[in-house]
Amino acid sequence: MKVGVFLGSQHPPEADIRREFEHMVEQTRAIRDAGFDSLWLGQHYLTYPNQFLQTTPLLARLAAETGDMAVGTNMILLPLHNVVDIAEQYATMDVISGGRLILGVGLGYRDIEFQGLAADRETRVPRFEEQITALKLLWEEDDATFEGEHVTFKNLSIRPKPLQKPRPEIWIGATADPAIKRAARMGDAWAGTSVTTFGEIKRQLPIYRQAREEAGLPPPQDIARNVEVFVAETREKAWEEGGQYIARKFETYFSWGMDKNIGDDGNAEMSLEDLAEDRFIVGDPEDCIRGCLEHRDAGITHLQIRLNFPGIPNESAITAIELFGKEVLPHLR
Repeated sequence: MKVGVFLGSQHPPEADIRREFEHMVEQTRAIRDAGFDSLWLGQHYLTYPNQFLQTTPLLARLAAETGDMAVGTNMILLPLHNVVDIAEQYATMDVISGGRLILGVGLGYRDIEFQGLAADRETRVPRFEEQITALKLLWEEDDATFEGEHVTFKNLSIRPKPLQKPRPEIWIGATADPAIKRAARMGDAWAGTSVTTFGEIKRQLPIYRQAREEAGLPPPQDIARNVEVFVAETREKAWEEGGQYIARKFETYFSWGMDKNIGDDGNAEMSLEDLAEDRFIVGDPEDCIRGCLEHRDAGITHLQIRLNFPGIPNESAITAIELFGKEVLPHLR
């Protein structure tokens, strides 16, 4: 099983954002040196009063610190964007990273983002499907033509092309069963969310595999899941140093309405203890080894763990990264 780090880009209103950026560079170096396989960044717009560093420029800067790790997005909110722009921006990212890009894409769900970027939320699903098909054409072909209801272009050729041939992998984030079937048909991997319980993910894994089989596609090489993780020398210390910051992140998720987009009963009224049950991996190294191996045994091939959260001290994040790399990672290979 591969293990990457989802590096949180959200920071509190009171944070010194330049300093937080410098901390993210430092954390990326620590992630690289600890032996992780990949680095991931998410995307959101209009997060006021929270501060959210934007994905594309930040990933380009951090890629310089990642060594031979894969670099990926988890997720670009594709319906908010022009697909030609995404094709060129992330072909450039593949060049910058030396051919190490994985493009993760998702639908998005926040009304303020669709309104602010003048995108129609009601048509996001058919537009998303057209965009994925169009993106593959733009990356793989010259004089590409696509005529859909939401995406149309004729005889377009982009330069540069991605370094990877025929193209970088496209991983699709999905929570509901129909979206998971879409990910099976259209993507190279399904990426599950940290808000969904592990039990729900396990229920959905056969749905994903069956949908690929029905589409005449081979079994998936990768199935990913994003997981909130914190490790310390003792279970008590892990909860003390990490729990409050995970809770702060989930307060934001639920204020954005994320709980309305998952298939289980997660909601803003739950205590941290109830929310953590079957969702988070928090504890000492043995707890983390056990939790990660349960994912591997279920069929997850690539964990995307988050060890930094809004407001967490940089020293705490670095210590957790280094401890996970030393005490947990060797048991997951």
